[in-house]
Amino acid sequence: MSAARPSLRADARRNRDAVLVAAREVFAEQGLDAPLDAVARRAGVGRATLYRSFPTREDLVRASFDDNLEALEALVAEHADPDRAFEALLRTTAELQLRDLGFIELLARRGPDDAITHDIVERFLAVLREPLRQAQAAGLVRADVAEDDAMLVVEMLGAAARGGAGRNDRALALLLDALAP
Repeated sequence: MSAARPSLRADARRNRDAVLVAAREVFAEQGLDAPLDAVARRAGVGRATLYRSFPTREDLVRASFDDNLEALEALVAEHADPDRAFEALLRTTAELQLRDLGFIELLARRGPDDAITHDIVERFLAVLREPLRQAQAAGLVRADVAEDDAMLVVEMLGAAARGGAGRNDRALALLLDALAP
């Protein structure tokens, strides 16, 4: 979950929120390497305001995708059938990737040297671990599927998402079939 932030003046809070909304939109459309000037323009703020709220690109990326990760964490925590939470997690991740180029790129950049995405991907992996284990224990997912394999599936779904909803749905169906024992 998000760390507690010091309280901000109302105008500073509005600006910060506008920057986050704009960043989500710009990253979704253009990917993680989108120019931060585009984010500031869309938010209707100057570069100084953007950098006052988010001193680094890493800070902005982390905050921008916090909602996605919180939604996935809640999905897993509240899923009615823990044995099926892994499939629900993959479906929801595929839907997020369909709408968001930045999220595709985020989950595909997994190297420990990529400071912008490393912590976020680690948080995603933390969400994925227990549902994968439970699905395997229930006999719904092959026992030989490792965490890295599950991330490869997520990356494949991201690649399919670039082709549109029809390809994404078909890829998900094929991949779920391949994961079954």
